[in-house]
Amino acid sequence: MDREKFVQSSATVRVKEKQLLDKASMERIVDASSLEEALKFLNDSVYQENINKLKKPQDYEQAMRNQQLQTFKEVYDLSPERKVVDLIANNYYYHNIKVLVKDRVLSNDLSYLYIDIGDIDWADINKSVDADKKEDNEFLEVSLKAIEEYKRSKNPQNVDILIDKLYFKSLKKIAGELKVELFEKYVSDLIDFTNISILLRARKQKRDVDFLKDTLIEGGNLHIDQYEKYFYMDMDQLSPLYKSLNIAKHVKDGIESFKKTGSLSGYEENKDNYFMSMVREAKRITYGPEVIFAYLFAKEMEMKNIEIILISKLNGVNSSLIRERLRDSYV
Repeated sequence: MDREKFVQSSATVRVKEKQLLDKASMERIVDASSLEEALKFLNDSVYQENINKLKKPQDYEQAMRNQQLQTFKEVYDLSPERKVVDLIANNYYYHNIKVLVKDRVLSNDLSYLYIDIGDIDWADINKSVDADKKEDNEFLEVSLKAIEEYKRSKNPQNVDILIDKLYFKSLKKIAGELKVELFEKYVSDLIDFTNISILLRARKQKRDVDFLKDTLIEGGNLHIDQYEKYFYMDMDQLSPLYKSLNIAKHVKDGIESFKKTGSLSGYEENKDNYFMSMVREAKRITYGPEVIFAYLFAKEMEMKNIEIILISKLNGVNSSLIRERLRDSYV
């Protein structure tokens, strides 16, 4: 990849990074006495335009969605290579594929569930599905494969598993084509985190090892056979599975949280914090695709934190409990 193509875009992103909320600003929102006050504090940030359009505070989700759409548009316009943005955007594209397929097989109108980021024409993909077209379009191909899987198995869970596998296959392909160390590491580590969470969930649901084998994702740092080996062992003996990985500490903390609560929310929080520590390394880079990726990841985590705060304020959650759920910030 020609890093020189990213000189101007990296400079622009560095300016945008200054608009990210710092720790003091986030603390101020956490300590707000109400949802209304929290939104008022956000009026001093880039979120002001979308918040001012709200008819009532309870509609804050729409403001956040609009901010997200705006962010992705800006970053797609900035990046000389769209695949850098696709590494994060594909999560939403493959979510939309799940919506499209379920809309088809369940005969329900689920159009309200689409996340309309980027420039993918989902209406056109829907028409192509209706016409059973065979085009060189990744999202159409995955949609048709998923629909065929449902016709074969009549099992919506099998459809989700197939789409998830193809999602990670797509990420591996993108990272391989970009040939950027940070991106290849990001995707491999993400697969490891995902596979370990699959193992934890399968054990909790009392599934068998065959289910695990069918569900695990290929392409991580560990071969999927290694997960099968530890499937029936006591949870405390899982450490040999992941102790050699870069993600070991965060996995350990996530598993401890899971054992205490029975929920993967703490595990997901540790996963997000690991990747935040990874992308912070991009601050040392003067210019390159990593700068754009790191900013977009940081913005996604910022918006996730804001939504955690706002929904907590709506439900009267104590500020100290809110802090426990927040992800690490980039700034």
